[in-house]
Amino acid sequence: MDKLSALPDELLWVIISLLPFKEAVRTSILSTRWKNLFVSISHLNFDDDGFRRGFMNSVDRVLFARKGVDATTFRVRCRNPLDGSRAEGWIQYALGHNVRELELDLSFPMEISFKMPSGLFTCRTLVTLKLVMPVPDNFDFNIPRKVHLPCLKILHLEFIEFSDDDSVERLFSSCQVLDELTVHRCSFENLTEFNVFNRSLKRLTISHHPGVYEFENRIVINAPNLVYFKYFHFIAKDHFFMDLDSLVEAYIDFGPVFNSVFYDFGTTDLIRGISRLQSLHFSGPFSEALLLGDDQIPALPNMTYLKIGQCYPHGWERLLNFAPFLETLVFEKLPCFQENIMKPPRQVPSCLKSQIKVIKFQSFKGKKSELQMVGYFLKHARALEDLVIHITARQNRKLTITEELLKFPRISHVCQVLIV
Repeated sequence: MDKLSALPDELLWVIISLLPFKEAVRTSILSTRWKNLFVSISHLNFDDDGFRRGFMNSVDRVLFARKGVDATTFRVRCRNPLDGSRAEGWIQYALGHNVRELELDLSFPMEISFKMPSGLFTCRTLVTLKLVMPVPDNFDFNIPRKVHLPCLKILHLEFIEFSDDDSVERLFSSCQVLDELTVHRCSFENLTEFNVFNRSLKRLTISHHPGVYEFENRIVINAPNLVYFKYFHFIAKDHFFMDLDSLVEAYIDFGPVFNSVFYDFGTTDLIRGISRLQSLHFSGPFSEALLLGDDQIPALPNMTYLKIGQCYPHGWERLLNFAPFLETLVFEKLPCFQENIMKPPRQVPSCLKSQIKVIKFQSFKGKKSELQMVGYFLKHARALEDLVIHITARQNRKLTITEELLKFPRISHVCQVLIV
């Protein structure tokens, strides 16, 4: 019995839309009903994976066969060189059929320069726009003077080469209901200032991974409703942040750069700009540059959660001195102390004596210096309620480490030690 064909059209549309493009095309030969189903789905997902040839013709045939059906979701991923006129025609099709989610991951021959249709920047139905251009040299990302995207909430730009300061600011500021902006592995070489000005923006990610991108000029962020900020494997010479009082959570990691000249200029400005946050995830050589630097660390009066992803032997306690109301402290990777001996801070941070309730070690190997660090916290953390230690060792060694940990005296009468 053909139970699949007994399902309602609405459910079959969902099933077909989840299939790889090549497999979805094959369903159209099953029967007249399946052919009609395939050309009437509103979620279109074209991917050249599995195609040796004929991908562009297959997409054209599908679009030509569709009559009077909206393309609510329109995704194209083509890593083989793509004909520019075909790509433009597909985008125009999506724009003319009430597209809400548009994702383009396209590659073009080196001898052409592809330019996005200007109608893309005035689409009234677009809610999500994701542009990925793995070869940005032959992609012209020239923002027109008129930008009007009244419904756009999510904007993801990857491998994009920005052309000039004004067009970047014009694009971001013209999206009046934008919630989420991601700028990943883009080129800033043509810019003197990267300006993100948007009053509705809530989530911002600027990243460049793997590796790290060094921007020789200024980053300006003016987003009064921003609650989430991720700054990953990217470093600028100067940071100027305005109206970030709503910020709740930030992830900061400058990546594997130890000697960047920008550390002397931008680190303090960066922390000052996000100083009203509540939760900070903090790692990479940036942490050492800030914690051991000569500049005054700005106060972090609202921060209650701190996660240090890559900790260094000295300086971590300096940050605690400027977070008077810290309640949760997490070490993702513990420091490698010289001669395997921890040198305790000269002065116990005030938040450790009165505020910190939870301390977590996520990669604990049981070294002498690590055990000394645990003993230091148990000795001084008066308000500590939970000490959670994830031991990364073999079972026999884990039992030995556990016995040593449980011997440490605790100044907090309510402290519980959880070893996993």
